[in-house]
Amino acid sequence: MRALTLSVALLAALTTSLAQSDDTKETVESASSSSSSDDESKEAWMRAPAGTVAVRSGEDALLTCVVLGARGKPVLWRRARDSSLLTAGGVRVTRDERVKVLHDDADEPLQGPGIRKGGDVWALVIKSVKSSDAGLYTCELNTEPPVRSFHRLTVISRGLTPPEAQNATDSYSANNPTLSTLALSHNYTDCCISANVSRGCLGFCSIQTILEGTGQDPETCQPDFPAIVKCMADGRNHVPCCVQEHVPDICQDVCRGEFTPVTDNIKTHYSCAAYMEKTLACIVEGIELLPSPPEDVEVEPLSEKQLNITWSPPLENTETVTEYIVNVTTLRSFDAHLIDPSESSMRNTSMKMSQPMTYKVPANKTFLVLNDLLPFTMYEISVTSYNIHGSSLPSYSIRSLTLTPGKMKTTAVASAPKLPDVRSCCLSAGINHYGCVDKLCDPTKTFEIGLQVTDLMICAPWAGVTFGCLANGMDHTPCCRARGLPEACLPLCSGNITNLDFNHFKCLRFMTGYTNCLLQGYGVLPGPPTRLHLTNIDTDFAVVHWAPPNALADTVQFYNLHYKALQLEEDYKTVERVQSPFILEDLESNTDYEIFVEAVNEHGLGEASPRLIFRTQSLALEDEEEVSNAYNVTACCEKVQVATVCMPLCSYDAKMSDLRTLAPLCAQEFHKLLRCGAGGRNHEACCARRGVPASCRGVCAGAPRGSVNSCVSYVGNIVQCFEEGTGILPGPPRELHAVVNHDKLFLDWAAPQDGANATSYVVHWQKVDNNSQPYYYNTLQLDNKMNVTQTMARLEGLDVNSTYHVFVVAANDFGTSLPSSMLLLNITEDTENKEVSGIPSPPHSLSVASHSATWLALSWQPPQFSQPDEKITYTLFFKSPTQLGTGNVTKITTTVPGHTLEKLSPNTQYVVWVTAHAVAGDSLPSETLLAWTDPAYPAFVEPPTINPVNLVVEGSSMTILCIAMGTPTPTISLYISGRLVRQEVTRHMVTVIHNVTRDMSQVSCYADNGYGTPMQASRRINISHVPTIQASGITMAAAGDSVILECRVEALPKPTVAFWRDPSGRTPVIDGPNYSIQLLSDPEESTKYTMRLIIKKITETDEGDYFCHAENAFGKTLRPVSVRLRTAPHHNVTECCTQMNVSSTCIDACSFHLDMDNIMDRPECMDDFEKLMKCAADGSDHRGCCASWGVPRNCLELCRGGPVSRTCALQHARRALACFRDAGAKLPGPPRNLKAHVAPTPHAVLLSWDAPLKNPQTVYLYRVFWRAYGAKVPEKLDTSETSVVLTGLQDDVRYECVVKAANDVGTSSLSQSIMFTTAGQETGAAAAPVGGSSTASAVGGAVACILVAAILLSAGLYYRHRKNLRLKAQGGVAFENPSYLREPNPDTVVNGTVPNGNTANGGNGVANSISNSTAWRQETLQNPSTAIPTAREVDPTLYEELKLGQDGAGFKRLK
Repeated sequence: MRALTLSVALLAALTTSLAQSDDTKETVESASSSSSSDDESKEAWMRAPAGTVAVRSGEDALLTCVVLGARGKPVLWRRARDSSLLTAGGVRVTRDERVKVLHDDADEPLQGPGIRKGGDVWALVIKSVKSSDAGLYTCELNTEPPVRSFHRLTVISRGLTPPEAQNATDSYSANNPTLSTLALSHNYTDCCISANVSRGCLGFCSIQTILEGTGQDPETCQPDFPAIVKCMADGRNHVPCCVQEHVPDICQDVCRGEFTPVTDNIKTHYSCAAYMEKTLACIVEGIELLPSPPEDVEVEPLSEKQLNITWSPPLENTETVTEYIVNVTTLRSFDAHLIDPSESSMRNTSMKMSQPMTYKVPANKTFLVLNDLLPFTMYEISVTSYNIHGSSLPSYSIRSLTLTPGKMKTTAVASAPKLPDVRSCCLSAGINHYGCVDKLCDPTKTFEIGLQVTDLMICAPWAGVTFGCLANGMDHTPCCRARGLPEACLPLCSGNITNLDFNHFKCLRFMTGYTNCLLQGYGVLPGPPTRLHLTNIDTDFAVVHWAPPNALADTVQFYNLHYKALQLEEDYKTVERVQSPFILEDLESNTDYEIFVEAVNEHGLGEASPRLIFRTQSLALEDEEEVSNAYNVTACCEKVQVATVCMPLCSYDAKMSDLRTLAPLCAQEFHKLLRCGAGGRNHEACCARRGVPASCRGVCAGAPRGSVNSCVSYVGNIVQCFEEGTGILPGPPRELHAVVNHDKLFLDWAAPQDGANATSYVVHWQKVDNNSQPYYYNTLQLDNKMNVTQTMARLEGLDVNSTYHVFVVAANDFGTSLPSSMLLLNITEDTENKEVSGIPSPPHSLSVASHSATWLALSWQPPQFSQPDEKITYTLFFKSPTQLGTGNVTKITTTVPGHTLEKLSPNTQYVVWVTAHAVAGDSLPSETLLAWTDPAYPAFVEPPTINPVNLVVEGSSMTILCIAMGTPTPTISLYISGRLVRQEVTRHMVTVIHNVTRDMSQVSCYADNGYGTPMQASRRINISHVPTIQASGITMAAAGDSVILECRVEALPKPTVAFWRDPSGRTPVIDGPNYSIQLLSDPEESTKYTMRLIIKKITETDEGDYFCHAENAFGKTLRPVSVRLRTAPHHNVTECCTQMNVSSTCIDACSFHLDMDNIMDRPECMDDFEKLMKCAADGSDHRGCCASWGVPRNCLELCRGGPVSRTCALQHARRALACFRDAGAKLPGPPRNLKAHVAPTPHAVLLSWDAPLKNPQTVYLYRVFWRAYGAKVPEKLDTSETSVVLTGLQDDVRYECVVKAANDVGTSSLSQSIMFTTAGQETGAAAAPVGGSSTASAVGGAVACILVAAILLSAGLYYRHRKNLRLKAQGGVAFENPSYLREPNPDTVVNGTVPNGNTANGGNGVANSISNSTAWRQETLQNPSTAIPTAREVDPTLYEELKLGQDGAGFKRLK
């Protein structure tokens, strides 16, 4: 039985009617008729029923009622619990068709005394009884008064059949007693309460409660199960029943009332679930049948050879007791000379023995005197009750010592001296208060004064008289002072006190010591015991001796012994009513104790003996002595070189937690652990006895015959057998060798080195032919065997020209060892004195554990015949049958019983065998194995399966399944948005991604196994998320202008949008004459939208804040966008248009702002479009603003007034003009009057310029670009001054240069370019402009041209492949990475330093450079006034991402 938690399952199977049966005692009521006729009263009566009728559930029940003298009156059958009528006469009254009456009306008499005719028997039949049919039934004769008999029916569950007696010698009665209501209602709650079982676990303390459901969690009650199981067994010995039901001994703890809690120790993890029902059935039956243990067992030593044992009868089933068995075990016999303290020693030299004896005592006696015992010997005594059904458990054990030689127990105690007559003294002194006389004038009651302060106050007037009488003319002060009474109380001890006051109240708590001093002074108490000493001090006990006191020794009734451990600083523990010598038990080892003894007579405690201090023996020394010759499993593991990490498992007390943790790491070491655990012993008999199934018993011999996974549940059973067997079984013989001489064989071997000694040896031998297997690993029996007692043997008469298999095992009374080696001998005529040494048996069970196209995983079992501490290595041989010759055999050496052959050819057959190597020699080869590798198939991968299917929410988790086929097993790689997430060699890979982000939309599975072309499958998923909004910030406009307010929204699913005038959403903007609200979808990205509010003619009432609102199923977002009216125009576009020679037909489109609607309505104005946009840009660079609103890179030149294609002009002009209006008034204009001058230093030039006309006061930085004429890459530096010295120039080289200004909002356009040399600015030189016009050739323009060309090329290829790319996004198989990322290249100028020059201001030549500016980093990004926090360059097109993707950003390209 493993755990009480299993009891619920069994007891629930019990028939519920057994728990509901009435406790009514079966009776037979006979009532005489009210008639005065004696004859009539004698004729009507019923015979008492034979007893309880018990049937199994589903069988038919027959209740027989014998009615004599019925005289035709009807006989009724009733159910007692509800008085329902079942039958009347021969008629069924109840609706239950299973009920009927059997009654014979024939006149023939039936067998039986007093039954004259068949009509006297009325039998109630209930077919197919149920549990609800159990209970009491009444057979009633309808007379006045009625005559009744009561019949009990018990229904037994088929899963709970009582044990059946096998023969007359069984301890259980052959009558097969049935379960009763008394047994099922067995309630042991009182026992549980006294055992301190938790209140919440008391539901397990009643069979009835368990049947109906306890309501408690068994796991929480596990600490209370030992006490609960002990109470459940109720002191009865249920083991014979459990043995009869074939419950293994390891599972019989509950049968003994014991419970083995499951701990981390591996030995507690054993399986008894299969025997749970049988165990509880035995307990339920035993409660009713078996007696409880005897009560009040006492042992009293009478002399040096006699002990008197007494007890009381058991409380349960007392009348059934047939005898008592007294169990007497001799524990120790001590040397008599050790009684003398002068000869005693702290070292125990006693002889330990174990001689159990039993004595039978008849049931009518409850005492036994043991005679002929050894003097001064420790005995342990228990008593057991027996009846015809079995026995109780033994009573609690008592240890007792026989007396020392020549010493007899004192049989009579003399009377102590009488106390002085203090009462008469008080009365003669005139005390008339009887309460004071009773308490203060009785020396045996003075200690009671300490209980009541009022007593002392009431009797205060007579204090001088009472305490004087108590002193009896003596001064007890020395004794009182020695007992710790304070000085104020000492007058009480001398009797010299005249009055009492409150200062004497402190004396109340010392009244007990005061009383003892009085009695001691009277001379009525015994003196202190003498000669206190100890002998036979052990680790957990010591024998205490003392001699009687010198004073009043004959009045001593008994002694009290006090002891305490000095290290714990605890109070004294007291053992009362003891005699010398006394065994002081339950001590801690290696601990200091202090003891003293007090004598007690009829008056009280005498003076204490002197204190004695002693130390118990060390348990470590004793353990070392006990295990010095035992088998050392740890040393075995060290010799076979078990891995260090696995050494915690090399112990019989290993932890189950370590086994679970280390099992994956130590799988290859298990064969070593099993061999060392078995220790070369054959534990199969123990495992069979402890319930280990036959399939796992190979593990018990240290040689499993297959996988041990199915045996894990029996690990506790097996380890217990290992620990027990290595202590009692002999170890294996060693160094077996033989000498062959013709037909004779001489064997010799060495005896086992560790553990129990072998008493004999068994030599096994068998003749084998050339076609038979010489060794069968699954048996240790051969055809012939011979028992010998020496370490040698001689075999004669062997067949010549034959082969024999021989091995030897050691044996003793407990079992046998395993063979340590085997001999395979060839007997020939010409063989003379040939010596052969034993070798390990061959490895066996060679098999293919797993296989693929290029590898074979092989495993085998180690040799069963080998020394447990022998280091074994293996040589694995393999070759292909197509490779002829021994030279083609490949050898591999390994230390574990398994190996994986790699780099094999697909679809190829290999021949494999293995041999073992030990110090004794090499084994024979194992069986030969033919194994095929699998054919190779290229990898195939399915599109990833994603769960949830269509509802992946940002911030949640998703599960991705990649399935790949192919042989060998492919390597699966999971990529998410181009990044490698996981890689594993498997066919099915499940990955859980937590905290999903919206950029994880592309999921790809990639598989490769080295054969064929690798394969990739992708799927695009939609990540649902809360809307996010990017607002355009503040838009400046003039009254009457048309204003566009835009917000970019990203959301999935599609949001509902609105513009509000207040943040609370109570004032919506209504689409009407002056307002137009649009929601535009991004053609490239389906999750992006543009909210647009067009105010057609803005007025002062339209000025202010607007709020973009977007909402979907996952949330809502609100962002502000504002429009402000300009107080004054900042730029006259008309003047610029006039200077740029805009045609007269379009000049009206130029006002303070460019009127885009006026341009679009007149196609003739498109020729002047570039001039109009340049004037509207007003010399500022708005490309950052345009890029943030999605203007493509090839159209960004429009945003600083540069030339673009007609397509860009039509699609993005409004967006550019909106950026012009938003930030045009804040951006700086271009620097003016850029000039070059001769520098005062060689190889340098001085550049100067004027501040811009527009917003000059806001400029804090200028950026200078220069390059050698014709070079592609310009150089640059930053300065806050309007001049700078360029150094590191070459004198004979022409340079071109431009400058641009920057403030907190953004940058200007480029200035006019100039050409210069170190000699100064060239006059009349036509320098190519860097920016602005289409004819410029400045550095910025050259770079822009290169980028534009690349953009046009990539755009063409992009649109060419656009259809294919879209198809890939729909989950098809793709062979390119769709998501390379491109990181921006930050500026390399730090602290104004450039590779070929230093910066200095033009005035004094001092360095005036500054760190890289935020304004320049934002130059090509966005307008800082907007709310977009992006800090990167404009996103490249998809084709550019594919073309320019960096290494490691996506899948490797397939070749």
